[in-house]
Amino acid sequence: MKNLSLLLLVVAGALVMMVSTLTAEETVTGRLVEAGCSAMAGAEPSAEHVACMVRCAKNGDPIGILTENGLYKITGNWATNNPDQLAEFMAKQVHATGEASEVDGEVLFEVSRIQPAD
Repeated sequence: MKNLSLLLLVVAGALVMMVSTLTAEETVTGRLVEAGCSAMAGAEPSAEHVACMVRCAKNGDPIGILTENGLYKITGNWATNNPDQLAEFMAKQVHATGEASEVDGEVLFEVSRIQPAD
C-alpha cells in the first residue's frame, strides 16, 4: 500500500511539472505582420504594404509575429483589447511575451504583452 501511495504521489508530481512546463510564458522577437503577409520572409515592407497591414489589422484579420523560426499567429484577446498599439507596431520589430502552442502545424501565440524591439 505504501508503494502504491508513493507511486501515485510521484506520478501526480510529474503531471504537475508537465502542465506547468506546457503553459510557461516565453518571449519571441520578430516583425508584427498580417498573417497572410508572412510570405514576405524578412523583406523590408514598402509604405503601401505597411498601410495595407494596418488596414488588415483594423479589420480583424489574423496577425502574427514573423520570427527567424517562422510565423507565430497571435491568439487571445491582446489584439482585440489593444487596437491602437497593434496598429502602431505593425511591420515593426517587437518582443512579444505569451504562451505558444501548436495546432495543425501552425504555431499559435497567446500574447500577454508586446513591446517594441529597441
